[in-house]
Amino acid sequence: MERIDLSGTWTLHVDSPVLGKAAVPCSIPGDSHSALLAAGLIPDPYYGQQELEVQFLNQENLVLERDFSVTTEQLLLGAPYLYFESIDTVAELYLNNERIALTENMFQTLTIDVAGRLKAGTNRLRILFTSAEKTAAERASRLPYPVPHSAYPVQSPHRNLVRKVQCHSGWDWGPCLMVSGIYGEAYLGFATPGRIDTLSVRTLTKDGLHWELPVRITYTIPGYGLAAEKPAHDNPTAKSAPKSPDNYRLAMKLILRDPAGKPIAEQTTEHSLHSPGTHQLEALLSVQNLELWWPAGYGKQPLYTLEAAIQPLDTDGQAAVQWPQGTTEPENPSTPGLQRALKRIGFRQLQVITEADEAGKSMTFRVNGRDIWAKGANWIPLDALPGRQTADRYRQLLQAMVQANMNMVRVWGGGQYERDLFYDICDELGILVWQDMMFSCSTYPADPAFLDTVRREIRFQVLRLKEHPSIALWCGNNENVGALTWYPETRANRDRYIIDYDRLNEGVVGSTIRELDPDRTWWPSSPSAGPNDYSDNWHSDGRGDMHYWSVWHEGKPFEAYYEVTPRFCSEFGYQSFPSEETVASYCPPDQHNLTSPVMEHHQKNPRGNSIIIENFSRYFRFPEGFTNMLYLSQVQQALAIKTAVEYWRSRRPVCMGALYWQLNDCWPVASWSSIEYSGKWKLLHYAARRFFAPIALVSYIKGEKIQVHLINDTERPLSGKVSISLINFQGSPVQTWEVPISGAGEGSHPVWELNLKNLALPPNKAFLYGIFHIDKIPSQSCTPDPMEVDKSLTTVCFLAPPKQCGLETAKIQRQFMVAKNYSGETELILQLATDRPAFYVRVDIPGLKGRWEDNMLTLLPGQRYSLRFIPQKGEPLPALDYCQKALQIRHLRETYR
Repeated sequence: MERIDLSGTWTLHVDSPVLGKAAVPCSIPGDSHSALLAAGLIPDPYYGQQELEVQFLNQENLVLERDFSVTTEQLLLGAPYLYFESIDTVAELYLNNERIALTENMFQTLTIDVAGRLKAGTNRLRILFTSAEKTAAERASRLPYPVPHSAYPVQSPHRNLVRKVQCHSGWDWGPCLMVSGIYGEAYLGFATPGRIDTLSVRTLTKDGLHWELPVRITYTIPGYGLAAEKPAHDNPTAKSAPKSPDNYRLAMKLILRDPAGKPIAEQTTEHSLHSPGTHQLEALLSVQNLELWWPAGYGKQPLYTLEAAIQPLDTDGQAAVQWPQGTTEPENPSTPGLQRALKRIGFRQLQVITEADEAGKSMTFRVNGRDIWAKGANWIPLDALPGRQTADRYRQLLQAMVQANMNMVRVWGGGQYERDLFYDICDELGILVWQDMMFSCSTYPADPAFLDTVRREIRFQVLRLKEHPSIALWCGNNENVGALTWYPETRANRDRYIIDYDRLNEGVVGSTIRELDPDRTWWPSSPSAGPNDYSDNWHSDGRGDMHYWSVWHEGKPFEAYYEVTPRFCSEFGYQSFPSEETVASYCPPDQHNLTSPVMEHHQKNPRGNSIIIENFSRYFRFPEGFTNMLYLSQVQQALAIKTAVEYWRSRRPVCMGALYWQLNDCWPVASWSSIEYSGKWKLLHYAARRFFAPIALVSYIKGEKIQVHLINDTERPLSGKVSISLINFQGSPVQTWEVPISGAGEGSHPVWELNLKNLALPPNKAFLYGIFHIDKIPSQSCTPDPMEVDKSLTTVCFLAPPKQCGLETAKIQRQFMVAKNYSGETELILQLATDRPAFYVRVDIPGLKGRWEDNMLTLLPGQRYSLRFIPQKGEPLPALDYCQKALQIRHLRETYR
């Protein structure tokens, strides 16, 4: 399996009226904008309004070029081929000045047979990128009728006509940067006589104990040059590969290894192939008594490895290399003809249960027979510049999900099919993946050429990803059903666009997925009531998944979340500004005003700032100063999402999942994210850690009644008592109640209810505080063991809007200490105490890379709170003197006079 790696430094050539002629280094994998920025040829598009200064690049054609060497010995290894995992987007490839391929879809792999085109010594590879924006405009001019799409403040038009990351063209949270580049693997390989294109396996069981693994390998023996365009007999410019024999005998070896690397199943089979071309090699493994894979919080994530190797047999039926028992790796891995592939797999039974019931039709993810309350967020590309999408950032964000008690992520359909690394980490952490196909907020063409490129895209992506145990569902698109009613053209010609939608989504996307992965649920769109149902799932909550945007887009109060009980809510959200530290990274001090040009430029939702500011006055006394506005926007965002999630969790099993919009940002911006572009947690993410906790005490007011519910997502039967207090704003209890809890199993349990009229004080004179004291539970009472929970859980509920309450000024005492934990590691701990109730207390130290154990706290007199600082992996513990000087503590009462 000898390869020549083509990653590393290429040369990017530009010839632009703005930049002139230039040649700059470009790191591959990577993108054009990152290279031009590193060379100092363009300004940082993330700072100020400089995004506008690089829009000219959307119209530019670019060239990437590099030389590579091939030896005479390598030319004799076998039929050479070039492999590119992703080329973004419209590009012609030249090898030694001869065109070898044209590609127009960044979501497809590109494999090009180049027999007869290589030479011993130096070879030159050149890729000519045509502007995707120009290509889209040219295609739009040839359409027989319009194919409309949603547009945003800074927009590259007709993005729905090119198979490129849709949000590269601009979105209501992201910049318009129409980058070009090469992503993922790029190499020159040699087929002797063939290559493994795909390794596919199914994990089938009837009882959860005995498993069958049908294995299929796609093995291609090149017979022609220029296979990426046409076979040689169809292409007079192609150079044929060396003549191949008419018969090929191969040995295929399969090994399944357990999580410790020990072989547990092994099989070798022989196969005879009678011609060049693409062949399917099949085998069957049988195993039993395996460890099951579980979502985070429900059990462990054991991962097994399937190894495959193919080796030509000589005329006597002997392999050129003998495999030792228990391995597919020979003593000399570069043995001619040896091809190897592997997949990591997990064993689990996963169903999406959609059954008719009194409320409509359920939508529940069931794993290994256990119904999962899905808790998580939506994922967008982690950077608008692909060259910055690093492995460390992927792991940091996905670990932050698990740290906030999440177990599901939705890969949104306007972004990208993520790198293998993303799904590998989800497998390891137990994060279920709702996987959209990459179509969003638009109508799309349905002509034969577009359908054909999509069909090849879906085949490649499904075969690449389907072995990941984390992938729970394939979804056809994001909001394209809604788009059928959004535009004047679609409303005027409804049937035309519905037919086009059906040809693409059901005729190509759905049918291809069902063919390639019959064991996983296909969901036609998000939101959707299910196959063949075009219900309005923005407002109808009885079936399927819902996108509930009435609070943000329609301006309804947070309490509107109590008016719906989605069966599964896959989108809902509320915006906030990033922290002052992040704002400083893109906004100069003289622009620190919410309506300044820079602050408005970094707000891509046209009404975004107005909605945030308007809602300040709905719930709070208007904050004074820029810093307080940034802080209060994050409090407000956290309260909005908390209101929805806690209520919907209390409505289990009618509602069985909530994925808020959105987890992350792709540049520094005001948005719906819970984690800032820098990786810093917003207050929402800290709040999510509590409202998504496996065991949670929640309270809310609905219909003039205060309700308290105990939520238990574990298999532990919970016993103890809930103490509830009405506390005035001086911090003194006025009324108290105690409720015993006995054997509360998995589910939602009503604990206590009281009419507001029966309070000892008016609602604006006090607040409700509840705490659940859990009796000690023997460890064997929980199988599987959930993530650890605190012995006490609390809930705080304002009984009137905070603006109506007479909050008192609190003096918060703070003290740092350095201590050793049980593992002997040194930790930084902040201790807090207060003389008056302090609400939504935020602790921050600018410049530190890491997070606090908790944040957005309610501090009560007579109690001491200890917060541990957790540095980012690889970062040292911060200096104590710096922490003491830089510590910032902010709470609600400080935002106004």
